[in-house]
Amino acid sequence: MRIREFVPLSNYTSYGIGGPARYFCQPTNPAEVKTALSFAREKNIPYYVLGKGTNVLISDAGLAGMVIHLGKDFSRLTIESHRVIAESGLALNRLIHTLAEQHLGGFEVLAGIPGSIAGAVVMNAGAYRVFIGDYIEAVEVITPAGQFKTMANTQLGFAYRTSIFQTRPFHKYIILRTHLGVLPRNENDIKNAIGLSLEKRRQHPQLPSCGSTFKNPPGIPAGKLIDEMGLKGIRRGRAQIAPQHGNFIVNLGGATAQDIYNLIRFVQAEIKEERGITLQTEVKLWGEFKNPPA
Repeated sequence: MRIREFVPLSNYTSYGIGGPARYFCQPTNPAEVKTALSFAREKNIPYYVLGKGTNVLISDAGLAGMVIHLGKDFSRLTIESHRVIAESGLALNRLIHTLAEQHLGGFEVLAGIPGSIAGAVVMNAGAYRVFIGDYIEAVEVITPAGQFKTMANTQLGFAYRTSIFQTRPFHKYIILRTHLGVLPRNENDIKNAIGLSLEKRRQHPQLPSCGSTFKNPPGIPAGKLIDEMGLKGIRRGRAQIAPQHGNFIVNLGGATAQDIYNLIRFVQAEIKEERGITLQTEVKLWGEFKNPPA
């Protein structure tokens, strides 16, 4: 496995934004993931696990540690009856469509959500009150110390937009494979559910973004809250709160990570001041950012 240095990360994120990684590797199997972790320990540097890059904002300065990119070499899928094993880099959409071809599913309403299956697990991806965590039986992981483990659903702490992998020390566990239980479904029902989901997502902003920027606070969708505050369309540099949907911050072309960050902090400050609500980000912020001007 080749370990490269100073690799720009903009090509690996949906925003098309991101400074260089000090070290960057693309393992092809679990043993090479273990090697990458050993390298990070020897160098005493942090590591970041990157999949499709659809829910992360990487600073313009980049990352001082090691980026472990789990891509096409971690995208295998095994289907046996109603049991599925999906490798971490497999696209969630590919999983849904492959299952649909075999009249299997249960979470097909998630069609159109970008990102990898591992990212979906970490975030407990969901839509229309259907969550991927409800279908996960177990995950295979590797710990920071290089130990391989299998964790059952009951250990994974699934809740709205979260899992145990967002808490310490499990946030440093790397998901390698996900075991899912799926259901036999009527072909037309699957096609209709996928079609409706994709149609709704086609109405979302099409410019580069991370999808939903903020988690929904109790009682009101974040996008509706931002709309009610009259914030849609506001810009910082080449970043904009999308006119079509308040919970999307888009790259108009040439936006910096700092532009996006400035808008995130602006929205949080406005909502806090006017409504007393603390909006939490759904997008993950990696690296160092400057505080935006008041």
